[in-house]
Amino acid sequence: MDQTVTAHACCSTEDNGSDCYDLIVVGAGSAGFSASITAAEAGKRVALVGHGTIGGTCVNVGCVPSKAMIRAAEAVHGGTSAARFPGITPCAHAVDWGAVVKGTADLVEEMRHKKYIDLLPAYENVTYIEDGPARLVEGGVTVGGRVISAPRVLIATGSRPHMPAIEGIDTVETLDSTDLLTLPDRPESIMVLGGGYIGCELAQMASRLGVNVALVTRSRLLPGAEPEVAEALTQALMAEGIAVETGLAYVSVAKSAGGVTLTVERGGKIEALTAERLVVTTGRIANTESLGLEDLGIETDARGSIKVGPDMATTRAGVWAAGDVT
Repeated sequence: MDQTVTAHACCSTEDNGSDCYDLIVVGAGSAGFSASITAAEAGKRVALVGHGTIGGTCVNVGCVPSKAMIRAAEAVHGGTSAARFPGITPCAHAVDWGAVVKGTADLVEEMRHKKYIDLLPAYENVTYIEDGPARLVEGGVTVGGRVISAPRVLIATGSRPHMPAIEGIDTVETLDSTDLLTLPDRPESIMVLGGGYIGCELAQMASRLGVNVALVTRSRLLPGAEPEVAEALTQALMAEGIAVETGLAYVSVAKSAGGVTLTVERGGKIEALTAERLVVTTGRIANTESLGLEDLGIETDARGSIKVGPDMATTRAGVWAAGDVT
């Protein structure tokens, strides 16, 4: 598609109109920040439109908190598994789940400031706007009751956890990956729904920190990887005491005396799996439903992810998309 766009008269770098820019970036996560800084360093006026916590998924609820807790769990596991080396006596570390969660939250706060909030003042030609959700319109976006204009728009609104359609799941208190990483008290047991990489790594993390874990999936672990890799991972997780339940059909979810019961079908037989908490890690869905994409002819797939070409261009001239929203 021809991406040549006629620049708005008000949007040159010499113009200081408060609502006219060279580039509008919708989404203040890692993709949005990177694009904004790159454009600013090229001398462009940028409007960075944020909504929610600045920094997006990675620093707030994704890479930083998950890997911090995974590394803490790895340290615990290193002590208990040391006996595999001749002459090394294993040790069992006491785990204060609440302190681990608080320490992780403190790290997230520090990283959010260092990598995002504290960087903004260094780029005078980036204007940060946080007046509510944005919606794309002809020539720019609307946000906070006003229209800001630019010849080019980048959508980087990220994604959120996807909730599967299982009967009764809306009647119980579920946890997603974010909730598990901020849970103040350690649960006695959890059932992790979904065998992708997020489910697998969080299941192992929780198990190593003292939670009884069942990892439950409809197919096999890591369905996008080679079967040999999935089998090796299954055996490794089971060796650590994680119950791996694969090849299931989800029937229903309900509250029970033990917390939450998941009814499944396996090999034509109905089974009930119970845990104190249910953690849902069945993929993610793009944050695009309120952006007005259909009105502008910007195509998405079944989960709302924006379709882009090799240069991240969408199906509308002058609009690009980057990050988890694609």
